Amino acid sequence: MHPTLVKIPLFGMDITIYAYGTVIVLSFLLAAWWAKRRAGKTLGLPEDRVFNVAFAILFIGLAGARFVYALANYAEFARRPLSLCAIWGGGLVGYGGLVASLLWLAWWMPKKAEKGQFLEGKAWPLLDILARGACLAFALGWFASLLAGDDYGKPTTAPWGIPALWFADGTPASLHAVQARGDLLGLKLHPSQVYESLLGLGLFALLALLSRRRLAPGRVAAAFLMLHALGHGLLDTLRGDADKRGMVVGDFLSWSQFLAIPVFFAGLALWLIRKPERPGARPRA
Repeated sequence: MHPTLVKIPLFGMDITIYAYGTVIVLSFLLAAWWAKRRAGKTLGLPEDRVFNVAFAILFIGLAGARFVYALANYAEFARRPLSLCAIWGGGLVGYGGLVASLLWLAWWMPKKAEKGQFLEGKAWPLLDILARGACLAFALGWFASLLAGDDYGKPTTAPWGIPALWFADGTPASLHAVQARGDLLGLKLHPSQVYESLLGLGLFALLALLSRRRLAPGRVAAAFLMLHALGHGLLDTLRGDADKRGMVVGDFLSWSQFLAIPVFFAGLALWLIRKPERPGARPRA
């Protein structure tokens, strides 16, 4: 694909700008911009405070996603432990980041929702907004994997399949995709990254409709957790890079699918806990 956006010569060295890291940053900025504008407009929350929350989620999510990827590829990182920090070329398990972010929010939000804090009475509606923002981040962020040559799909005869040779450009991020898999040469692969992006975009539209139904605060976020876990779990079966994403149970259950299970049940529990309120009692997200 196109893992390197540009190389800038500087002082006799080439400064490389990678597509993966660039798109990840852009996806965060898009989601954070939308969330802070929405929270300011509908909840009256300070936009800078909301942006700070999103910024914290970015770092915690990246750390969680990288940690799970390293766990799934333990032998590789045991040989080169410093490569744990080199996330600009690819190597994240998105659901590791989602779980880490959820755990942090579960600890942080109750503290800021106490009397006198800026989230007083607005923690659940803000969570709904963050869930919708996460859909935007997923919708754009998966193009990072597409450009880097990561997370490629299984062979397919569908007319929209991507030629496997597109991934074999000799760069570190995509060498494993085809050159180490001679059986893929000449085939077309499922554009699994595009499927995931469309899932995020579709959920963003669906959650926008749900937010108009005056559900109990927190139920939009609950719907996001359940629906994305189900959608991602199904789409993950079309992935063809089991050697890199890591499998928990043979070739049947990946780390990402494994983590989607507690995410789904967390969403289900949240849906059941958040009882409907009187009409008009909820600020719309």
